[in-house]
Parts: sequence; C-alpha cells; structure tokens
Amino acid sequence: MKINLINPAPSKIKDGQTETLFYASAPPLGLMYLATYLKDAGHKISILDQAAVNYENRDVINWVKKRNPDVVGFSILCASVENAKLISKALKTLNPNLKIIFGNYLATFYARKILEHYDWVDICVRGDGEITFSELIEKIELNKDLNDVDGITYKRNGKIKENKNRQLLKNLDTLPFPDQKLIPNVYKNRIGGIDVSPRKFTTMVTSRGCPFGCNFCACTAFSQGLWRTRSVNNIFEEICELANQGFQEILFVDDNFTLNTKRIIKLCDKIRKEKLDMVFVCDGRVNKSSIGLLRTMKKAKFEILMLGLESSSQRMLDFYNKKITPQMSETAVNNARKAGFKMIVGSFMIGGFDETYTEAINTLKFISKLDIDFPHIIFTRALPGTKLFNNLIQNNVIDEDKYWERGVDLIDLPGAKMKREIIYQIIKEQFHKNFLRRKYLIKAFIRTIMSKYRQDMILSHLNFHDIDKFVKLINNPPDLF
Repeated sequence: MKINLINPAPSKIKDGQTETLFYASAPPLGLMYLATYLKDAGHKISILDQAAVNYENRDVINWVKKRNPDVVGFSILCASVENAKLISKALKTLNPNLKIIFGNYLATFYARKILEHYDWVDICVRGDGEITFSELIEKIELNKDLNDVDGITYKRNGKIKENKNRQLLKNLDTLPFPDQKLIPNVYKNRIGGIDVSPRKFTTMVTSRGCPFGCNFCACTAFSQGLWRTRSVNNIFEEICELANQGFQEILFVDDNFTLNTKRIIKLCDKIRKEKLDMVFVCDGRVNKSSIGLLRTMKKAKFEILMLGLESSSQRMLDFYNKKITPQMSETAVNNARKAGFKMIVGSFMIGGFDETYTEAINTLKFISKLDIDFPHIIFTRALPGTKLFNNLIQNNVIDEDKYWERGVDLIDLPGAKMKREIIYQIIKEQFHKNFLRRKYLIKAFIRTIMSKYRQDMILSHLNFHDIDKFVKLINNPPDLF
C-alpha cells in the first residue's frame, strides 16, 4: 500500500486563527521507526515533517495529493493537534475514501474523544505503533475486520470500537534501525532556538520509558512507568551505521538515558575502543550523575549534558514527584564540571498552581548560583494523560472537555498564585542579568578556549543572523513567549 506519514508542525492559536510555528530540531524518530518497519514489510512509505521543510498547511495537502496514498497517518502531539485537524479534514474532504489514522501521544490517551469530535478521522493507534500499525495496514489492505488488532480505537457502522491495549514492546532489539534516507538532512541540535551543531547531526533512542513517575511527564504517562532498553551491542551497531553515513553528532533522546550506570559504562567503553569521530549529547537525572559515570561519558566524547533540575523549592519538587533535592542538583552540576563537561544545560519549571513569587524568585537565584551554561525555563504545563492533568480534573480545578486537546499552563488557571505577565517580566530580567554577569562571561570564555567542541560551535555559526538570535534570546527567555 501507499502510505504517507505526517508530523504536523506545532502551532498556537492567535486571534482565533491557527498560527504555524516553523521550528524543528530533531528528526521524527517515532515516524521513522514506523516507516522503516512498514517499508521492510513491502509498503511504499513517505514521511513529511512539516516544520522541518517550512510547509504551510496547503503545501502539506498538495504534497499528499501528488502521492495519492491509500492511508495517511498523523503523529499527534498536543502542540501539533490543530494543524493535524486542519490538514486531515481537508484531505478527507478531497478524498472520502482516504483512510485517516491518528497515532502517538494524544491518540493514546484520548482516542475516543478524537473520533467523537473529528468525524473525518477513521482510526486511532494507541501506544507503541510499530506492530499495531503494521497489523492494521494488513487488515485494511485485505479489507478485513479490525476487531482483533490490539491497541486501536476505530469506527464501525457509525459506532466507536475500542480494542484491548497492546502490551508494550519488550524486546526493542527486534525493531529495525530508523532509515535516515526517509527524511531530509536539515536537522540541527538547537538550544533555545539557536543551532549549536558544528557537525552533521541526528538523534537516537536507546531505551523507552522511565520509572520515576514525575507527575508532569508525558513520557512517563505514555510508557506506563516502565523502562525498556535496547542491548548495548544493538545500540552500538546503530551508532557505527550512523558514523558510516557521515553523522558526527548524536543526541540521545531517551526518556532516561542514564538510568542504568552499567549499560552506559559498557556503551562508552565500546565507543572509546572503536575511536569513532563522533560527539554525543544526552539528558540525565541528577540522582544518576556520579563523577565516575560522567567521567566515563566525557572520555567517550559526550559534550553536552542536559539535566532536569526544575526548581529550588523542595515543596515544588515533592509536588512534581521529582524524587530529587536542590542539593542533589548542585552536586550533579558540580560532578559534571569535575568530569570535564564544558556545556551543561539545566531545565526549570516555574508557574506551579500554588507556587509563590518567593519560590519562583528563589529558583531564579538558584539558576544564577549553579555553574550551568544555559537555563531552559518553561512554565509548568499540565499535559493531557499525565498524573498532574488527571489530578487537576479530579480536584475540579479544570474542565477536561476544555483542555483535553492541548493541556494548560497552570499559571493561567483561575486561582494561580502568580500572574503570567508579572513573573514573566521577573524571569526576563533575571535571564538577562545571568547572561551578562562578568563571572559568567569569563567562565564561558575560558571554557571555550579549553573546548574544541565549543570553538567549532561558535566558529560554524559566527554570522550576523545567529548573533542577532542570541541577542534576542538574552532579552527573551526561551519558551516563554
């Protein structure tokens, strides 16, 4: 069959209109896994990542029309659902026989609501999609009943049917490596919207899920709190394949990359032994950041470490079920510096429902105190399907029918202790001061002298456009406008 897979661009609603946001840094790995799995089964597959190619919705529609597929699948996240709705509805109007399938995050938690509200959508795929989608396509191709395909919600004779859940895939080694030829080579590692990739860049996932249960985390909700890993040999084989294709920088996008220390040390030993001309970027948890582990990673050319620090308030950390302390965050950052990391990014959330201005300001002071290179600050958001979102519904704080598609920033809810415009201005001022502190600038200069990676990063992007973007970034904290 001819199948088109679409990753709709993120959007925001402005003056009642959907405004497309053209930013894409990471390849759509979920669709790439799905497409490779289907391609190996003999189907003709095309992927379109809307934001990566700067397509307006009409361009996406024309792209599909030219290919005349039998099935169009959409990867649905809360940020992209509006464009997905507009594009899929237009396609169904043009060709009523076209099968429209929604999958990924929102389709997993709100499949029934999707089919109730978007009558042009035929089927939702819930959870891991590779096997489910493959079985589904086989049934569609043979015009057979869908009642024995686990993990789908669909319409039959005007009624919505919900088949039982499919068990999460346990042996990830059975999946083929995502085919990089299915997507254009346009992706860059971006922090705060600024390209920091001095080399040919792509992403990998070495495990799925996380067992820690942070109540705001969509990944934890999607993976049902389970952690599944690929074998080290399987991971290393893909790294070598990517190296042979000319890739020199890999961002590991695992939900929890450093969870198992032994597997990371074993992987790093393999990388060092092979002497690959590659550098690596990853997330890490502060309670999985020993000096020994981080030194091993640094020797294997891990250059950027991103840590989820979230808050300096223990009360807020406990509310998020983060299972860390501010002291652990400080220790993790210090360990990373001692291990030799020259680029550390810390992520923070401000704007909890009952978070006070004092707690928020203390977190901003904490950011300045920490020896990190870049603070990534977002407002706390309750995403559909998460424990945080469900708790708000149960406590009658929010109306599920109002927010099930996109979630909500807690600071915008009636009863929130802080106002968006006030705390935003405070964040903006502190962010500006943080980047212009003499101590920060001196350290940044010294670390650049000592790090070839940082030198390459600066030299490869030393132009007016990127300087202008950096100036704007200093004056406008990321993700808060």
